[in-house]
Amino acid sequence: MDIFRGALRPRTVGAVAALAALGLLLSACSTGSAAVTDADSGDGSAAQTTARATIDAARALPEFTLDAPAFDVTKAAGKTVVNVPITESIPYVAAVDAAEKTVAEKYGVDWINYANAGTPTDWSKGIDYGIQIGADAIVIHSGIDPQVVIPALQRAKEAGIPVLSTHTYQNGEAPPAEVADLIAATVTVPFDVAAKLEANYVVAESGCAAVPIIIEAKEVPASNGIVKVIQDELASLCPDMTTTTINVPATSWGTQLKPEVQSALTANPDADWIIGIFDDMVVPAVAGIQASGKADSVRVVSYNGTPSNVKLIQDGDVFAADMGESINWLAWAHVDQTFRVLSGVDPIADGNEQTPVRVIDDSNVDDMGTPPGTETGYGDAYIAGYESLWQTNGN
Repeated sequence: MDIFRGALRPRTVGAVAALAALGLLLSACSTGSAAVTDADSGDGSAAQTTARATIDAARALPEFTLDAPAFDVTKAAGKTVVNVPITESIPYVAAVDAAEKTVAEKYGVDWINYANAGTPTDWSKGIDYGIQIGADAIVIHSGIDPQVVIPALQRAKEAGIPVLSTHTYQNGEAPPAEVADLIAATVTVPFDVAAKLEANYVVAESGCAAVPIIIEAKEVPASNGIVKVIQDELASLCPDMTTTTINVPATSWGTQLKPEVQSALTANPDADWIIGIFDDMVVPAVAGIQASGKADSVRVVSYNGTPSNVKLIQDGDVFAADMGESINWLAWAHVDQTFRVLSGVDPIADGNEQTPVRVIDDSNVDDMGTPPGTETGYGDAYIAGYESLWQTNGN
């Protein structure tokens, strides 16, 4: 799970070009389900039928749909990138970072992942490290808000080093004015697609009779927006559905999330779903369900597609479904935008590399490998796709 992956704001929720067909389907589903009433709720309801169609479409193997100019990638060779992640203590982030390094170095680019403890001071030090070694580009990755490191970004600009922001902004969202001239390029994220799919999965499985509890982490920039999309989608499908939210700070998930889930299930005895907005919530949430004695009646849905969590689905755990993003696909997307900057060509203007989201559950979990890995479950169309854009020797 990538706990700090992005800063989705409610004002930016909209259609996502990365999954154009699915985006249209989600939009149509939301519009068509607005008139669902109590009489329609439950198994076989119009809302449930609509949600099932949405989920079925999102279970399919994703296609590479990025339409961007090809460029001479050899111009990036021999250059150095310092990647400053939110923190590599998050397994998902560490896995993406490792994949980025592998891809970049295949093309002769020295990719340095700057390990840190996940504070603004650490991120600023990482940027300063890039300046110190004369990096050709610096990447702030996976939810670092540029507004909390403005002085460091200003120093990088003064040094003539471009800074990219990856997996911080929702598709369709640009950096705010305060930092717009300090960020050379972005790679954005389809948070709203994943959030809508979580809501649709619950309704597809349990209809409008579902009683979900949503876990949030208000201090994480992405959290509030993701939760709002989930709530709005549930309300659109099932206007009379009641949801409960519990707030657990990300730094306390390992210690507080289990008892918070247990307490919430005690206070809401009819609850039958836990909606986690990031994968690192899943294991302690499952522990809370088990401690409450409700492992047979409460299920979990989440977002990220972390391989260790996907294995829980294979093992028949109460974890029912993950809205997955390919670790390798994300890495290639981040490296693509970085290579464009290093090569002196225009980056993709809106940062939308059209990375997909795939619903992973019992129906297709074995596509992810046994055990699940970082290179399986999403096909390899993105590799051929990016390689066709990265020209070498004039080809």
